[in-house]
Amino acid sequence: MDTTVPRVSERRVHVAPLGHEHDRIVEPLRGHGADVVYLLTDAPDRVAARGVVDFEAAAAGPDGSLVDGLADYQRDAWAAAAEFASVRAVPVALADVYDVLGVTTTIAAKHGAGESDGDRLFANVSTGPRIAAVGVAIACMIVGARPYSVEPETHRHDVREEPLTEGVAETVDLPLYPMDAPTTDQVAVLGRLHERDDDHLTTDKWNLIEWARERDLSFLREAGESRTAKYRALETHVLGPLRDRGYVELEDVGRSDTVRLTETGRRVFFAFQHKLGGE
Repeated sequence: MDTTVPRVSERRVHVAPLGHEHDRIVEPLRGHGADVVYLLTDAPDRVAARGVVDFEAAAAGPDGSLVDGLADYQRDAWAAAAEFASVRAVPVALADVYDVLGVTTTIAAKHGAGESDGDRLFANVSTGPRIAAVGVAIACMIVGARPYSVEPETHRHDVREEPLTEGVAETVDLPLYPMDAPTTDQVAVLGRLHERDDDHLTTDKWNLIEWARERDLSFLREAGESRTAKYRALETHVLGPLRDRGYVELEDVGRSDTVRLTETGRRVFFAFQHKLGGE
């Protein structure tokens, strides 16, 4: 794990799924001086959209939060971490990789992770189900955070009664890989398509151009005033890359192309909507 000394104004922010664990959650937080801890608590039926975080509700303690159904040892882990760090609990569908990914990147954006004046973000990929580990790890690749894995000393099996593991033998750094995330303009267009689709409205290219112009999206700023140039900018900077990745599809309808959001594109929007800054 990155143990370099943080700046005076910088906080060490940790994200950890609150799975069937105790020591593997608490001890790395204690050992590496966590200042702020986000515990991702399993909420498979939560009604909020993927990636959405209610930061005000997350700040409530174990007795006042929206999280319920925790085992005693999970509450103990929460309380133990709260002895030395500010702990926030965030409901997440841990079996939904896009929800975990979106929540983690939203937390990163909240703390300015990866920015010169932001906080330093770490994430534990050991303490939840495998799907949650994948979502957290991918989020770290996107935002430049540090994922870590914690090896237990011993294993137990009945998680209904006690934690699955005990003690910490080693904390292992995981490799970082750059990820080709969609641009802010591309995420904005995915969001527009999602919004229109929810209202059962179709969207063609010119509709997207007009909408983007009203919001001063960057891909149109140097496109010129001609209609052809605007279409070319939309295709080159937005629709082409999105179509190549399978996030949108085009359908010929009369004299225009209808742009449709794929299910993959919808999930990608949920994961990257933090780029829009709450718009």
